[in-house]
Amino acid sequence: MTVDPIGRKGRDLVFSDSTDRWIGRLLLLFLVVTLPREMSGPSLAGLPFDVGAAAFFAILGWLCFRMGFRLRLTARRDHFEVVNPLSVERIAYRDVASIDCDLLSVRITVASGKRVRVWGLSDSLLGTRGSRGQDLVDRLGTIADERQTAEGSPHPRSRLPDWWMALALFALFSGAIVYRLMTQ
Repeated sequence: MTVDPIGRKGRDLVFSDSTDRWIGRLLLLFLVVTLPREMSGPSLAGLPFDVGAAAFFAILGWLCFRMGFRLRLTARRDHFEVVNPLSVERIAYRDVASIDCDLLSVRITVASGKRVRVWGLSDSLLGTRGSRGQDLVDRLGTIADERQTAEGSPHPRSRLPDWWMALALFALFSGAIVYRLMTQ
C-alpha cells in the first residue's frame, strides 16, 4: 500500500486527532447527564434563574460539542476548510499567501492579507514548535501549491455553525425544568 502524504490523488485529507478532544467530550457528557438531573430537582432561585442557567449551560455545551467533535482542518479538492469553534472558513488554494506557525496555532495568510488561525489541528496547541510543526507547515504548503486551480470557491465564512446543538441542549435542560414544575 502506497502512502500519499500530500493527497496527490485529489482526495480529502483531514488534519485532526480525535484523542486530543477528550476534555470537550467529557465536559459535554457531564453537562448532558448531570444537568437535567440537577435541574429536575427542587429549585432554590426561581424560574427566571433556572431558564438563564439552562441557556448558559446550553451555550457552554454547544462550545464543548464544537471543541470535542468538530474542530479540524480539511484539505479538499479545491480549498482548505478550517473549522474553528465559532466559524467555518473555506480558503481556495490559489488565495493562500503563506502558512506559518504561531505560539498556539497554525496561521494561514490569505492573499488579501487576512489571517486565519487553525485551532483544529492536533499539533496546534503544544507541538507547533520545532521540526514537527515545521513539517506540518511544509506539508500544508505543498498541498496548497500542488492543488492550485484557476477555479475555486470564494472565501466564504460561516458564523456560529451547528446552532441546532445549542437549541437541542436548551430544550433538554428546559425539559428538566418543566418536569420539575409538573411534579411539584
